[in-house]
Amino acid sequence: MTAFNYPATAATATRLLKRFGAACTIKHPTCTAYDPDTGTMTPTYTSTPSTAAVFDFAQKYIDGTLILQGDKQAYCAPGVAVVQGDSVTWQGIDYTVIAVKPVSPAGVPVLFEAQLRGQ
Repeated sequence: MTAFNYPATAATATRLLKRFGAACTIKHPTCTAYDPDTGTMTPTYTSTPSTAAVFDFAQKYIDGTLILQGDKQAYCAPGVAVVQGDSVTWQGIDYTVIAVKPVSPAGVPVLFEAQLRGQ
């Protein structure tokens, strides 16, 4: 039995997202710095350029609890792992990743499907 070439599938997904999607930035929180003078915590982020295609959720999926009006569905390129709590800047708007489902048959990420919510 011949193994399926999932890395080639991931490359195809990335190529299609670059063609039909738009550039975005994935911001992953790395740590939080404490300022003793002000008593505040300031998160720091690692920003990585990526590509995504972002859509409105179909009305039938908006339940007002898990998926809210205004939430977006995003398909993100597999080059950068997207996780819950990350921030995605797409077309100048910052979104928080509420939920993410990696599409990774045989453990090879092909793309990430994410639920985004405006900040």
